[in-house]
Amino acid sequence: MFYAIMKYMKKILIAEDDIFIRDIAEKKLVDAGYEVHKTADGAAVIDMVEQINPDLLLLDLMLPNVHGYDILEQLRAHETFSDLPVIVFSNETGSEVEEKAKQFNAYYFFKALTGSGELLETINKILA
Repeated sequence: MFYAIMKYMKKILIAEDDIFIRDIAEKKLVDAGYEVHKTADGAAVIDMVEQINPDLLLLDLMLPNVHGYDILEQLRAHETFSDLPVIVFSNETGSEVEEKAKQFNAYYFFKALTGSGELLETINKILA
């Protein structure tokens, strides 16, 4: 029975290097019934996407080793993951930052300190 439940849980990958923000997001998502994977290293994101095939990526832009824009560009060029829903979740702000994220078909742009309720509501809508 447990295996059957785990098999159908939606998977979310959190790519965020701020442990406080990452842990809050993880707790909120796990409590909501999502299977959560996480990384703090931009260089690990593409490999993790390929390994776990998440239903959604919650992506910080300012990651160590590989910037979020570069990750978005690689995902959109990857045939299998070109349509992967990505929510940009970053404290890097400004209209230019949001526009560039949208150029890579990011679904939403949230400041990393956005209320977790609003973020969860958006994730639920995307994955419904």
